[in-house]
Amino acid sequence: MKKLATQEAILAAAKELFIAHGYKGTTTAQIAKLAGISEMTLFRHFAKKEDIFRRVIDPVVSFVDRLSVAKHENLKQIVTELLQNRLPFLLEEKDLVRLVVLESYVGEGQSNPIVEVIQKLAAHFTILQQEERELLIRLIAGFLLSAIFLPKRQSSDKQMTESFLHSVLYPLLDS
Repeated sequence: MKKLATQEAILAAAKELFIAHGYKGTTTAQIAKLAGISEMTLFRHFAKKEDIFRRVIDPVVSFVDRLSVAKHENLKQIVTELLQNRLPFLLEEKDLVRLVVLESYVGEGQSNPIVEVIQKLAAHFTILQQEERELLIRLIAGFLLSAIFLPKRQSSDKQMTESFLHSVLYPLLDS
């Protein structure tokens, strides 16, 4: 296997196992076996299991980085893009989001992926006062997590997003 193909096989196997068994319930030996490689080959590509885990969850943790609206631009544009363009990705990766939430406390001295997302999100809202910024982030996080984890409603995700934007977030941003 070529280097990139091997890394992709490792990450695909790790994603499947982490989702099924969690971080602590998955071993590098299991990942290597499912990827069809030796554990030694796995360690040639990744120094430790945590490095594999970070790469697996990166799409969820870095989704804020892919906002096309520049920081400090119109806040309505930022929240609109965040909810309309990123929610479908998060819904598609529901199991990975669940993994990030369940594994968010990774131990003393280690980074918390949810805190990372919140910090990245907060950087887009520095024009707001601290209290308003925290409220906005909590509202967005609550909406995203409820859209992902609660049973589907009669309305579409797009209708639900539009309703949330116009009924809750835009009035808050206009005040």
